[in-house]
Amino acid sequence: MRCLGHIGTSLGADEVGLEEDNIEVSEVVERLRSLAKGKEVGFDRFNTLAMVGEGEAFVPSTSTRRIRDGETVVLIPFSHGG
Repeated sequence: MRCLGHIGTSLGADEVGLEEDNIEVSEVVERLRSLAKGKEVGFDRFNTLAMVGEGEAFVPSTSTRRIRDGETVVLIPFSHGG
């Protein structure tokens, strides 16, 4: 999955893979937050926009959307510039 803006900065990588299938996007965000241990983390499921597949977009805190193996995911912080 692609992590834009300060999400990628917090993780030290613009792309991150998780080995799980059929996981809710809100859980993905929480797991990524745990990978940024020891760093200031400015993203959570309430201030992140998730884009899945060919443009389905939503805030993870308002959706129970599950990610299946092979689906593309882009996480964009609300504060991300143009």
